[in-house]
This record gives sequence, C-alpha cells and structure tokens, in this order.
Amino acid sequence: MAGEREHNMLMKRLNLCLKRPENLVCSECPMRLPRWASLNLGIFMCTNCSGIHRGLGVHISRVRSTQLDKWTPEQVAFMEKMGNDRANLYWEKHLPPGTRPKVSDLPVVEKYIREKYERKMYADRNANGPVPGEDGSAWSVAGAAVAAAAAAA
Repeated sequence: MAGEREHNMLMKRLNLCLKRPENLVCSECPMRLPRWASLNLGIFMCTNCSGIHRGLGVHISRVRSTQLDKWTPEQVAFMEKMGNDRANLYWEKHLPPGTRPKVSDLPVVEKYIREKYERKMYADRNANGPVPGEDGSAWSVAGAAVAAAAAAA
C-alpha cells in the first residue's frame, strides 16, 4: 500500500510539472500537452519527439512516459527543478530566429533535435549544461533575463 501511495504522489507531482505554462507545449515542436519526458535533460515532449529522442541513444536522452512508466523521487524532483524553459535557456541560447520547427513535420523536427543535442549547435558555450532551479519553482525565459540583468548590475 505504501508503494502505491508513494507512486500516486510522484505522479501527482509530475502532473503538476506538466501543467506549468512552460511545459504545456513540447520542448521541440509546437504540439500541445506533452506526455513524455527526458529524465536527464529535464524536458517534456510529445510522442513524436519522444521517438526521435529515443533514437539519439540513452547517452544523450533517457526517455520515459509521464503516464505509463515508474518514476523515482529523484527523477521527479529533477523535472520539478528543470522544465522546458530552463533547459532550453541552455540548449537554445544561440538559436537563430525562425530555426525552431513551426509544425510537427518529423524530418524537420528530427534534424532540429539532432542539431540541438548531438551537435550542440545552439547551446550556451559558456556553460557546462542547464542548471536546475533551487526551489523547484517554475522558471521562465523572462525570469532568466531578469536574473542575468541583476547579476550583471
């Protein structure tokens, strides 16, 4: 019974992550209501993009269903601290305008995902990787810009 109760609490926390505004759309394409996640990248994605991520290999992206798979407390905590906006702050730092796929066309999205994670074409070259939030609160690009401006002042 305790195992089931813990699982239900973890799923509730994960579903709250999915309801945050930055996670309502796939991290890679314009599909709404993603139901898959990359455990190590801290992003939420649609079914189509999850297949592409699986094809990258587990050394790049470890994909799990947010509805069907078992999650550990550590994995859920990481997703709470990361999320699509925070992760993309790093992965899309140098993303040229108009590069992000505007439709869920698989060949276009796959090319974009491979450029983004395998080649790290758009990543922040001055950072070692995305930085999870300290408190698990929602993080936005606007919030990052304010934090960066405050740090620079």
